Amino acid sequence: MIVSPNDLRRDLVQIVKRIDAQIAEVDKQAEEMGISSAQMRDYQNNWVMTPLLLAKAQAYGALVQLNEQEKSKRDRR
Repeated sequence: MIVSPNDLRRDLVQIVKRIDAQIAEVDKQAEEMGISSAQMRDYQNNWVMTPLLLAKAQAYGALVQLNEQEKSKRDRR
C-alpha cells in the first residue's frame, strides 16, 4: 500500500488531536477524583498517562521525520 506523505501527515495530525482529547478526558477524571492525571493508575496498577504520552511522542516523531524528508527533497532541488 502506497501512502502519500501529505495523507500520512494529515492522518498523524488527526491522531495527535484524538490523543489530546483522551488526555483531556484523563485530566477531567483525575480532577473529579481530586488527584493529578500523573497520579492516575488503571485497574492493573499501570500509569494511565504513559501510553498516551508515548503515542503522542511517536506521532510527533513521525511528523518530524516527514517534515525532514520533505525539507531534504526541497534542498536537493
